[in-house]
Amino acid sequence: MDSYLKLIANISDETRALADQAGSLPCPTGCFDCCRNTATMSISLAEAKHLSIGLKMLPHQIQKNVQEKAERTINKIEQEGYSEEKVVMAGVESAEIIKGHVEGECPMLLSGVCVVYDYRPIICRVWGYPIQNNLEVACCKKTFLDSERKYKPLPYNQYWNDCKELSIPLNSKQKKDATHRIPICYFVQYLLKSD
Repeated sequence: MDSYLKLIANISDETRALADQAGSLPCPTGCFDCCRNTATMSISLAEAKHLSIGLKMLPHQIQKNVQEKAERTINKIEQEGYSEEKVVMAGVESAEIIKGHVEGECPMLLSGVCVVYDYRPIICRVWGYPIQNNLEVACCKKTFLDSERKYKPLPYNQYWNDCKELSIPLNSKQKKDATHRIPICYFVQYLLKSD
């Protein structure tokens, strides 16, 4: 876990430096558009382990609300013929099923607030800033609109690869594929259903 905490500390330093260079934080106050359509997004087991700390610290009623929201997402995608494994393999395609629906929102977004903000996954820490995503630079079009190429993008590919490496030794009860990923909605269900 120490290596993961060092990684997120490094990411915090890099995002702070980019915000200073740009003159502001990227996200407008009250905006949570990036939390929509992310309920099926896969996270690494290293991210999931850290996220579980934040989820378990929540009051029981908040945990229940998060878990119920995850279950609604799972019900919707399974009605469309998707399983956990198929969601992982389909990637972004699985998000199309829930896109624009309340079931698409991250289960940890309640009343427009991330209830696990300090424990959020890597993509949630860097989205909004220009990020290197494979061969392209990506960013939220509300933040660095038409200026994302002015700034050195954050190395998201490297962050993701680091998370995958940190996930290899983890022994988890959750099902995992060869890259040690799990969709957020299923992770929440596994973690909170037994509580």
